[in-house]
Amino acid sequence: MTIFTRLQRREADNNPPIQVAVTGAGLIGRGMVRQIELTPNMRASLIVNRTIERAVKTYTLLGYSPSDIVVSDDAIVLAEALKSARPAVTSNVDALAALPQLDAVVEVTGAVEYGARVALNAIENNSHVIMMNAETDATVGCALRRRADQGGVVYSNSDGDQPGVLKRLHNYVQGIGLDVVAAFNCKGFMDTNATPETIRPWAEKQNTSLPMTTAFTDGTKMNIENAVLANATGLVPEVRGMRGVKTDLEHALADCIAAIEHTGVVDYTLGGDFAGGVFVIGRGDDPTFVQPLMQYLKMGSGPNYLFYRGYHLCHFETPITIAEAVLDHEPTIAPLPVTVTDVVAVAKRDLQPGETLDGIGGFTCYGEIDNYENCRGLLPIGMTENVRITAPVRKGDAIALSSVEYDDSTLLAQLRTEQNQPHESAPAKRTSKRPARV
Repeated sequence: MTIFTRLQRREADNNPPIQVAVTGAGLIGRGMVRQIELTPNMRASLIVNRTIERAVKTYTLLGYSPSDIVVSDDAIVLAEALKSARPAVTSNVDALAALPQLDAVVEVTGAVEYGARVALNAIENNSHVIMMNAETDATVGCALRRRADQGGVVYSNSDGDQPGVLKRLHNYVQGIGLDVVAAFNCKGFMDTNATPETIRPWAEKQNTSLPMTTAFTDGTKMNIENAVLANATGLVPEVRGMRGVKTDLEHALADCIAAIEHTGVVDYTLGGDFAGGVFVIGRGDDPTFVQPLMQYLKMGSGPNYLFYRGYHLCHFETPITIAEAVLDHEPTIAPLPVTVTDVVAVAKRDLQPGETLDGIGGFTCYGEIDNYENCRGLLPIGMTENVRITAPVRKGDAIALSSVEYDDSTLLAQLRTEQNQPHESAPAKRTSKRPARV
């Protein structure tokens, strides 16, 4: 991991630290701020959070005195704080568009439209965007990537979360000359009928929010994560919602190869002993240079090989992505120019006209990944907040756009319109205005 050595050298050479804003001060956001502060030559200069007290507490838990923390919604005041190396807190997300000291913005909230606003403000400010908000990325990531390209900055999802870890494994397998057969997210348990009420005891035990825990349990989050990976690699699900292979680590290679029908697949395992792991299956059908040596190296007889990483560490590894964006102008994982998959909303129960959808992790719908062409005319799960049902929808059916009434003037709707346009119609990419500081 030479990126840490480079950061240490930059710090030893008295280079100014990489200044980072974090949007969101929940469980992961707090950990993110701490991890950035621990990284050489990097500072968590600003926290943007709707609840000021929670953001201030994040800094005080790290040892800052309350008197040292600047709290303001005024961009001029915040800019002065950044210049003087004082930690700053704001609830004003639009201030991100007016703080030239910021090198990167890490979005951690999980709120879809809010995450899009964060990204657009960062791009306007010529700051790199680290989108740890997979919900936004799966919904309008391709459009945001285009905007970032046009602005000459990096748009990237994060290392440490499943999409970023799988993308690195994907790159590794390709880099050693194997073909990628499939990438698997490992899921311990799933119940598409889960609601905030049924999972309340588990959420309280884990000290996590009800919507987030529901989205984990009903499979929405995992489908979203795999869509982020698919849109960055071209891997596709073979069926809507993927197959979900019940297996364990010992039998995973054989079971997964038996379950899928093609190469270039994204899917998931269910149950088993994978803990927080993920894996990629690579194929090396070469009886002279690959198979004998892989057999010697304890990887099996081939031609298929399983590359497993037994953990993903979320925010602990995000500074790697920040550093790569700032120093090398490279993303860890970013959408391809044209969208590959989408995540459609599926009814959790029979829905009647006049009812209102309650978004990701709610009582009314969950999300399933599908190939983009199969999703035309269907409502994305990322756009289900406060949407009114206008026609009956049966439990288990994907919700059609013709069955809902929603505001097509919102920021998300506008970005979806951009995203659905052919990539060739997008403006040409500009060169970066922010060279890496050395």
